[in-house]
Amino acid sequence: MNPITVVAASLLFCALTATLLRRKVRPAVAAASLAVRARLRPHLPAWVRQCARLCGSRLDPAVARSALVTAVAAGIAWSAAGTLQLAGPVTAAVSATLSVQMSSHASVREGAKRLVGTLAGIAITVAVWGTFGLTPWTIAVITGCGLAAGRLLRLGDSSVTVPLTSLGILVAGSAVTETFVWERIAATALGIVVGVILSPLVGGMTPLERARWQLAQLSTGIAGLLGHLGAGARDGYAQEQSAQWLARSRDLGDDLDEAVTAVDDLLRQARWSLTTPVTRVTPLQQTVRALEHGVHQVNSVARSMFDASATPHAPGVPEQIGQVLTAASDAFAAHAALVADPRDDATRDAGNLHDRLETLRDSRQRTLRKVRTEIDDTGVLVLTGSIITDIDRMAGSLERSAPALTVGVREPGPGIPAVSEVLPAVRLIWQKHSTR
Repeated sequence: MNPITVVAASLLFCALTATLLRRKVRPAVAAASLAVRARLRPHLPAWVRQCARLCGSRLDPAVARSALVTAVAAGIAWSAAGTLQLAGPVTAAVSATLSVQMSSHASVREGAKRLVGTLAGIAITVAVWGTFGLTPWTIAVITGCGLAAGRLLRLGDSSVTVPLTSLGILVAGSAVTETFVWERIAATALGIVVGVILSPLVGGMTPLERARWQLAQLSTGIAGLLGHLGAGARDGYAQEQSAQWLARSRDLGDDLDEAVTAVDDLLRQARWSLTTPVTRVTPLQQTVRALEHGVHQVNSVARSMFDASATPHAPGVPEQIGQVLTAASDAFAAHAALVADPRDDATRDAGNLHDRLETLRDSRQRTLRKVRTEIDDTGVLVLTGSIITDIDRMAGSLERSAPALTVGVREPGPGIPAVSEVLPAVRLIWQKHSTR
């Protein structure tokens, strides 16, 4: 049988298997594992449960899944290159290893950069080596020109591919022929194809699901921290606790960066997706902006409570403010449920968020009246006003009514329409033509 047919059929089988594993098998296996664990856990000895808990805390499932998928991709690419009898099947394995990303779109993007880098590296090597021969100065020129070419082509982290390809070709020595060059390019492209096919198995989620999950995690983190701040203000807290809360509020910045990256990746993927229109990404961009403001406000509250405990003779946080912080925590928790999966029951979740925000406003009014009637210390009143202002801004961000959310938003300008936006128009034109 023709080797090309064998490889094409094998890659098609891998694509179908990857799709089946991600959409059908993985959810079923996860549900079955949870059911078995819940049934067996009460009957296991304490030392077994402790060992399982320790192993679970040490082993990152995402890292393990990425390592397994990358290893499988390298093996498949090596086998396919060997079947096609390409020169240097290790090139295909390396290309597949580097092409495995969190999504197929990211894999295509990085793989395309790597393929361009490979072509540039081959061109530089052939030009310099053919003109000046192989000398130490030639090696330096090839490496320097390769890095410069990678930067000029805007390959980003893939810029190093150009000099690496150039030096890799030099290893082949006199065996470099036109056939070798084209087989090397084919091996690189084959590795990219394998990486694109298996990349959806790395994250276990689509870009849209990953973006929603990251946003829900960020909103849940804000809710949890606000809950701790409210309990501390109500029951009293020590300086060590306030320091931990302040550190946690700063760590929310890392969660925010991950959410922003996930939404940006989704936007780039949506421009070429057949199923995810760009209009579905716009609400998530607004959610990122709202949560960004929420992170800044909760950091301000944590800083105020830390300063109140760490600064001598500073006004203390009144216990009445704890109710408002707890109500804000409930609002962010409801927001996390709405963002996580709006297809579940969007109307109910949106109504729950609205109710939580109304509860937050009522709690704010009652707390202000209590503080003004029960406390005469000007410093405490100023501190209370500062925290209340931060909470008001959180509420405005969650309901998308804060004017600050519109500052810095770029208006969409003319550009190439997304694939998902073009297809409906093409389908409508075809239907009208068929009707005529």
